Amino acid sequence: MQENITLILDKIREADLVLTGIGEKFIPGENREKLERAYRNLAGCLEGKNYFVITTCDDGLIRQMGFREGRVVCPLMAEKDDQAATDWDMYMKWLQGTLHKKLLVLELGVGLICPDVIRFPFEKAVFYNQKAELVRVHNKLFQLPVELHGRGVSIREDAVDLFACVKNEKSV
Repeated sequence: MQENITLILDKIREADLVLTGIGEKFIPGENREKLERAYRNLAGCLEGKNYFVITTCDDGLIRQMGFREGRVVCPLMAEKDDQAATDWDMYMKWLQGTLHKKLLVLELGVGLICPDVIRFPFEKAVFYNQKAELVRVHNKLFQLPVELHGRGVSIREDAVDLFACVKNEKSV
């Protein structure tokens, strides 16, 4: 697990921009404390970077975990909430500016419940941006498409467990 953490932290440091997708593995369950620790550690890892976080978890917990205001978007809420729609528009403009830049696309616990929200668009972003790289973390659905061969890393681990164990500069 530690070598995967080191790999991810190195890739975040090397990237100009970081696009992170948070999937259904981050839905609060039995161990809320571990989930909160994973969110806080992720926020700490992204601090100082130009990033956006896209999530399918609309429970509101992520917004309390230290991410910059306006940098967390839940597309599932964009039709229902004016602020979410504004954040979505900001994200779309930011995404347009990622082309031809060193972009790390970090996909955490994203399965196939809503693949058209994170999984497929993220693959497409990496496919079109030749300077982009995808890191997919999932305990079962970690595979990368053949079109992204050599431009991504698949990590077969539970994303919440992995980020709950991260020690970044702020927590050391």
